[in-house]
Amino acid sequence: MIIFWGFITAILSFGLSYVIKNWASKRKIALTDPRDRDLHQKPTPRLGGVAIVGSFLVVCAVLVGIYGDKGLLDFGFPYKTLGVTIDKRLLGIILASVFIALVMLVDDLKGVRPFYKLLAQIGAALILILTGVGLIYLNNPFGLTIYLDNVKFPVQFAGEIFNFVLWADLFFILWVVLLTNATNFIDGLDGLASTLALIAFLTLGILSYQNGQISTALLCAVICGATIGFLPFNLPPAKMFLGDVGSMFLGLMLATVSVISGGKLAALMMVFALVIMDAIYVIVKRILRGKNPLTTPDKTHLHHRFLRAGLSARAILLINALISLAFGLFALLFFGQMKIILIVVLAFLTLGMFITTDLFIKSKS
Repeated sequence: MIIFWGFITAILSFGLSYVIKNWASKRKIALTDPRDRDLHQKPTPRLGGVAIVGSFLVVCAVLVGIYGDKGLLDFGFPYKTLGVTIDKRLLGIILASVFIALVMLVDDLKGVRPFYKLLAQIGAALILILTGVGLIYLNNPFGLTIYLDNVKFPVQFAGEIFNFVLWADLFFILWVVLLTNATNFIDGLDGLASTLALIAFLTLGILSYQNGQISTALLCAVICGATIGFLPFNLPPAKMFLGDVGSMFLGLMLATVSVISGGKLAALMMVFALVIMDAIYVIVKRILRGKNPLTTPDKTHLHHRFLRAGLSARAILLINALISLAFGLFALLFFGQMKIILIVVLAFLTLGMFITTDLFIKSKS
């Protein structure tokens, strides 16, 4: 049943991607013109994210209509509104997805200032927090559990009282901002962001299924299907790009799925380690150069350094995919302290790879 709905979403996403690509190309809407730091040679539509988000929302609506009152989409917060039974966390996921997609669609069509994009990321995180998504504690395999709910502030909103859990909610907001920007950062190489996100969701989905978290596994399957349907248009040479709608949505969903139904941060950090480390490394380097860490256009990302080292786009995509697949397998096989040790080892190996590529490029120039 889980695979079936992933398959249905993939078909819908493929159809939407085909229609949107042809429509945007014919009407010359949201086309990305080649720049010095880009790989594509002709204007390419950047509305692939609309197909991903659209197929995701349609299938979610169908699932709520069929299974809403049967507990299959239960994330621990049963809720009923306008005569429809829907889990409050799932409602938050849908609302946050629509919100960030609409803001980023304006950006893909006309452009939005980086500050407002940051506000949109924070706003999406707040929507999720208000509907019950977040972390209360962090598992610590080496000692006592780290609790994040020791400071609370009651907040009245829409006639209801919510508890703003200071450290837990701030952590989740930062987590959302990190992953949305990290996913957006790597969307500079054909197929890279969508492929690595697909591997991450596949890993989180299998892990959820193993733990008996069917609702989370089903959610991952739908997102996987939406990404798979779009992927044929995004592999090098890309016929359509994710755009900010797609990259921000995938980052937002990664942040959400990794904390919902029991934290899976360690698993995601293993699969997405290259992406997260690349984002942190680039941000630090830009700050040290006195540049804006989130908006500076340059060629400092890992895929740019691989390109300058002489690798092709397909080779870079394959290398990154194989590394993520390998650590996705480790995330499924190892638990507790071993998983944390692997994360630390991976972080140092990744940092070493970044420094090595930088030194190699300098030696060639």
